[in-house]
Amino acid sequence: MSMGMQVLMEMDDGGRRTDTIGLEQTVDSPVNRLSELGSRSFIEPLQRHAAERALSPADKREERTHTGVVKFKRQPKVPDVGGLGWRTKTGHLLKNQSYYTQKTKINRWDVPTHAGINTWKDWHGPKMRTDADMMERLDKFDEEEAIWEAKKTFVNTTRVQTLDRLANRKINRSMSETQPSWAPHIRARREVHSSFETFESCMGEKPEKELKKVYTDMVLQRDRQAVRNISKRIQNEETWKVVFKQMEQERRQDIRADLQMRQAHTDRLMAMSGQPLRQDPNHSALPNNCSTRSEELSQPKPSKLPQDVTKLTDFRGLIHADQEHALEALFPGYGHELSNGFRSSATRSIEPGWPPPPEAATPRQTEKQPSREHLIKKGATVQKGAIPVSQPRMESIATRVNEDLMVKHSKAQFRVTAAPPPPPQKKTLMKEDFGINTTLNDPLRLTGDFSRTEQSIHPSSPSRKAQESLPPPARSLTYPVVVVSHPPSPKSVSSPKARSKATSPPSQPMTMTGMTGMSGGMLRNASAPSMMSVTSNGSFRGGSKQALSRQASVSVCRDLDDFEARVSTVPRISNFFATPRRASQGPSCSQPIDEPAQ
Repeated sequence: MSMGMQVLMEMDDGGRRTDTIGLEQTVDSPVNRLSELGSRSFIEPLQRHAAERALSPADKREERTHTGVVKFKRQPKVPDVGGLGWRTKTGHLLKNQSYYTQKTKINRWDVPTHAGINTWKDWHGPKMRTDADMMERLDKFDEEEAIWEAKKTFVNTTRVQTLDRLANRKINRSMSETQPSWAPHIRARREVHSSFETFESCMGEKPEKELKKVYTDMVLQRDRQAVRNISKRIQNEETWKVVFKQMEQERRQDIRADLQMRQAHTDRLMAMSGQPLRQDPNHSALPNNCSTRSEELSQPKPSKLPQDVTKLTDFRGLIHADQEHALEALFPGYGHELSNGFRSSATRSIEPGWPPPPEAATPRQTEKQPSREHLIKKGATVQKGAIPVSQPRMESIATRVNEDLMVKHSKAQFRVTAAPPPPPQKKTLMKEDFGINTTLNDPLRLTGDFSRTEQSIHPSSPSRKAQESLPPPARSLTYPVVVVSHPPSPKSVSSPKARSKATSPPSQPMTMTGMTGMSGGMLRNASAPSMMSVTSNGSFRGGSKQALSRQASVSVCRDLDDFEARVSTVPRISNFFATPRRASQGPSCSQPIDEPAQ
C-alpha cells in the first residue's frame, strides 16, 4: 500500500471513502491536490466595489409610506466591507473579525460573511442596497418616541381632568351652602315603596324615543278629556255646595223674619189687653263691643278650593296629573309648561257658579317661541376655578372636559329642587379612551378639545381609515345640569351705580351641578362664596383671604345699617295700660292710671 493510501486510511479510519478512492477510482484523491496548493490563485465569483456605493443615499421610508413597498432587484456586485467574506489564495474563507459575529441568537445564513453567491444576490445584497437595517432602527426609534409621547399625553390629560374635577367640586361645595336651588339626583319611585313597581310609575325613567311609542297623540288627548270630565263633575259638586249654603242662609232669614212677625203680633195683643209693653219697642240691636280681630274670628270659615285640583285622588293614574317628568322628557322645553298650564286651567274650571266656567284648554306652543334652554342660558356666565397647570402642558393634552365643554351638553334646571329630565342618549357627551394603544392607532385625536356625542362620527380622523382597532367611547351615567345662582341684593339694585347699569340686563350667574362643578363668574354682591372665588389667573380677588373676610364683614354691616336707616318705626302693641286687678283694689285694667296731682 502506497504512502498516500495509508495517510487516507488513517484520516478516514478505514471507511468507505478509502474504498471509493482506492478501489473504484471514481473520485480524485486529495493527496494529488496537495501538490497543487499555491500553484494558482482563487478567483472571486462576484465583482467587488467600494462600500460607499453599496448604500442608497435616499430614505426608502418615504417610498414605503407612499407606495406601501420598497422596490429592489438582484445585486450582481459585492461591497468590499459588509459583503461576502474574503477568501485566501487557495479559496478558504478568511476567519477575520467579520467571520466571528458579535450578534447572539442569529442564524449563520443571515450573516453576509457566511452567505453564498445566490443568497447574496437575492437577500443580503438587496437588503444592504435599500439600507433595511437602518430603516428598522429608525422605525424602532420612532415607535419608542411615539409610545413616550402617548404616555405623556395620557398622563397630562388625566391630570388636567382630575384637577378640573377637584376645582369643580370645591366650588360646588361652597355654593351649595347658600344656594336656594340645587339639582338632586333623580331617584326611581320604586326605590321608595314596592307599590310603585308598576308600568305607569316608571314612565319618567324612559327616554324620549320610548315615550313616543306609549304616549301617542290620541292617548294624551283622551287623558286630557278624562281630566276635563272629572273637573266638570267636581265643578258641579262645588256649585251644589254653594247652592245649599245659599238655601241655608235664606231659610235662616225666613226663620228670623217669622220670629219678628210673631213678636210684633204678641206686642199688639199686649197693647190691646192693657198690659205693659217692653221698654224698647223698636227692638234695637245690642251694641257691638267686639274688636276687629274678634269679628274676623267670628266669621264662618269660607270653603276654599284646592290650589291644584289634580292632587285629589280622583286624578291618580292620569298622565297630565302624575307624569309631569315624563311629559318634559317627551316634549323637551315644553312638557313642564304643558302639564302645569293644563292643571292650572283645570283648577280654574272647578270654580262654582252658573253658567259653569269654560273647560280646561290645552296650552299651545308657538313656533317662534325660544326654548327654555335658550332663555335660561342666554346672557349667563358660568363660574369655574383655576387649576395649577402650565401653558405648555395644557397645549399637550388630548381634551379638557371642563365647564366650557360641559355647558354645551348640559340641561338647564327650571325647578327649584328637582333636576330636569336627562337629555337623549345620543346627545350626551361621550368619555373617550386616550390610552397608549388608542393614541398610537389614532394620533389625530390629540387636538386639545376633542369631543363627540356619536360613536359613528369621528371629527378628526379620515373617513377612509378603519376604526376597528379603536375602543368604543363610553356613555356617562350622569349628565351636567346648569343651575341659576343667587340674584343681586336689593341694595345693589337701588344704588345709583346699579341703576346706571340697568339699561342692559346683567348677566345671570349660573352654576353647574350633577356630574360637573360650577362655571363662570358671579356678581360681586350675589353671595358669600362669590367673594371667595378666584380669577382666571388663580389669584384671589381683593388680595389675601383676610382681606376678603374683612370685605365680607364690612359689606354685611353696611347692609344692616342701610336696613335700619330705611325701616319705619312701629308703635308697641299692648292690650293693657296697667297690671290687671279688680275694680275694688285700684284702677281698672281697661282704664289708664291717673297720676296724683302735685
